[in-house]
Amino acid sequence: MSKKTLSGILGGFIGLLIGAIGGGFMGLVVGGTFLGGFDIYENTGLEGYELAAYVGAIIGAVIMIIVGIKIALVIVNQRNL
Repeated sequence: MSKKTLSGILGGFIGLLIGAIGGGFMGLVVGGTFLGGFDIYENTGLEGYELAAYVGAIIGAVIMIIVGIKIALVIVNQRNL
């Protein structure tokens, strides 16, 4: 494997982990704040804060995979590192 490919995979994996944790936390905060009062358990089977945490974790993971790969490729392309 080339150095560029390996760093892109590693950047994507690190972005996935950071995005899932950060997005889940932000979803939990937003869901607990704004969706805690809604009574959506009967329709979805999930509480509002749980649903927001899952959606936030998925969105954060997808976004941070892309950002992580781009950052890793920028670091590899620098000649000083």
